[in-house]
Amino acid sequence: MYKANITRQHKGAIMLLIDQSGSMDEECFFNGKSTTKAQAVATIANTFIEEIIDRAHREIGVGDYFDIAVIGYGGNDAKSLFGTRFRSITEFNSMYVPIAKHYIVRKLPTGEHIDFFFSQRQWVEPVAKGRTPMGNALRVARTMCNAWCRKHPQSFPPIVINISDGEATDATEEQLVHLAERLKMVATEDGNLLFFNIHLSSNNADNSYTLKWPASGEPLPNIRHAKLLHDLSSKLPPLYSEAIASLKGQFTPQEYRAVCYNTSCEELIGAMYIGSLSLHRML
Repeated sequence: MYKANITRQHKGAIMLLIDQSGSMDEECFFNGKSTTKAQAVATIANTFIEEIIDRAHREIGVGDYFDIAVIGYGGNDAKSLFGTRFRSITEFNSMYVPIAKHYIVRKLPTGEHIDFFFSQRQWVEPVAKGRTPMGNALRVARTMCNAWCRKHPQSFPPIVINISDGEATDATEEQLVHLAERLKMVATEDGNLLFFNIHLSSNNADNSYTLKWPASGEPLPNIRHAKLLHDLSSKLPPLYSEAIASLKGQFTPQEYRAVCYNTSCEELIGAMYIGSLSLHRML
């Protein structure tokens, strides 16, 4: 299980679930300046998609090694941003999307600050409105991932990364656990779908406790939402263990859970890298 390599014949799939509720309009610190969570997450998601495209570049062009889907959920709705199916890397690369310039401030080891601009394709736009229909997002994700697995039965199973700063407003905790269990039952011949949950911290949150990739049996914080996200998330297969153990400074890799709680926007980048480790298994 979880042994399949990524090839053109057996593609990988990754899906981002992005919270676009009103709370994502909260200010955060990212790239050396103050911005909103919605803008920071959109920038990170677009960088992530660009990096996946770059990873698939070959001498003859971009190879179709990966399929991507993005579901935004906010207000009363959860919808795929690019239609009802996963889109290939070549489709993403050929999409006409706006180009935006981003301003970054970097602090050098000398203490000096430098600032510069970079251009980025905007597949994902910053949105922050209304409520948090996370339950509906899980339903849409399950439908799309089921269809993908039927089409790619021998591939590594889909990776689903949920990025949110709050609690679902359209489902109870019990309903959300049920929806997550149904999502995690989606599978290829190589294993069940892997569901990651990354919770973004708030400016006024108590950041004295963070939960990052807890090992099996590790004590959890006495925080209801952190425990819920832990229960929603997948138990990770061994291919993730070495990287997470190194990150946590542990000598003996263990079985870890695919969850991070109270994560800054800067830390989100590293968390998404861990979440996409399976996509590095390219031939």
